[in-house]
Amino acid sequence: MKRSQRRPIRLSALRCIAYEVALNGWRILRRTVNDFSLWRLIEYPWATKALDVRRGDLVVDIGSGTSSFPHMLAKEGVDVVVLELDLDRVRWQKQKRAATARPGDGRFFPLVASATAMPLRSDSVARIAAVSTLEHIPDDEAVGREIGRVLAPDGIAVITIPYTSGERTGFFEGIRRFKRVARNAFVQEGKAGSFFRFYNEADIHRVYVQPAGLQISPLRGFGRSILNWRYHETRLTRFWRTFILKDLLLAWIVHPLEERFDRSDPLYVMFTLRKPSSASLKQSGTK
Repeated sequence: MKRSQRRPIRLSALRCIAYEVALNGWRILRRTVNDFSLWRLIEYPWATKALDVRRGDLVVDIGSGTSSFPHMLAKEGVDVVVLELDLDRVRWQKQKRAATARPGDGRFFPLVASATAMPLRSDSVARIAAVSTLEHIPDDEAVGREIGRVLAPDGIAVITIPYTSGERTGFFEGIRRFKRVARNAFVQEGKAGSFFRFYNEADIHRVYVQPAGLQISPLRGFGRSILNWRYHETRLTRFWRTFILKDLLLAWIVHPLEERFDRSDPLYVMFTLRKPSSASLKQSGTK
């Protein structure tokens, strides 16, 4: 069957929860075990749709850690290569795959590898996913070059990253101890590897668009004055990983209203990058 005849895969927020229960047990509804929470219920459905992925397609997932998103794609019949620098997290991915694999799943390949030097041929990958991961990599410019290098012509990368329209001087102030180490960059004190970076639009273009001349979609945001400033970055964040069904209601009701009526900065933005093919460049040049 031709790819165009196969049904595009969609993951609703409710389906993501069902997969998370299947992967990690009913206890995650009371307290998540891998940061599966409100943002994931917004990101995973968007990312799956933006990938325009179908059964039998291949997705390279960057830096998933202990995320369930690559497993969800695999259970929809997608082949997934997970690139993760931390050996223990790769081992976790392999163990989770072995424990939950079923007939009909896509293939699943967790690899110890850095996103700054991907073990992939140039122009070889049609789909890349980086969901809330790139902000934790200090050498993001190397990652931007690598994404542009490995993407195939007409290939798509879907990305979600923290956002600011100007400059962030604080993060979780009074809630957690983050030290500002550079412009819009922070490290959580006492926790190794907890680097966190915000991007403005100029940064996004400089790091991810310009190196390979990629085409970027309009930015879509989430986490504005209600979901972030009155919930996530407040002392209410102690409920962040508990009672996941409340997050389903927030994702269904508050998030769409916030995106329609709230013009404050989002905490995160979502966008796609596409590498133009020679044919599309010729076509655009004739217009």
